Amino acid sequence: GAEALARLIASEFDTNSDDVLDQGEWQNGIAESFGKLDSNNDGGIKADEVDGMQEDISEEAGDVGGTIIVALIKQLLFSLDADGDKIVSRKEYDTLADRIFEKLNADKNLNLTLAELAKLPVKLITE
Repeated sequence: GAEALARLIASEFDTNSDDVLDQGEWQNGIAESFGKLDSNNDGGIKADEVDGMQEDISEEAGDVGGTIIVALIKQLLFSLDADGDKIVSRKEYDTLADRIFEKLNADKNLNLTLAELAKLPVKLITE
């Protein structure tokens, strides 16, 4: 599931198709993805909005892959919910997305490889 999530993130964020996300691609992808996730445009992301992505993700990753990826996305998103209201606000999303980049960028080269992206679920749980 983690590898499929890494490929999904890369497919959305990697604008130059080099399988590496630089910090600019990460930040642009984060900005664009908030709008996609906030499907009702109320300024916050809720669990049901993520669930609504399952069909589209399953088309790319298969039914089992889609289920796993949606679960990982929810885990990722709600790790950003600093105030515990079960809604990820734009401020929470933007602020903590930078911290996620830092956690994943273990070699401090300001680029994320697919291997580093695949460590996302583990890094969220262990750090």
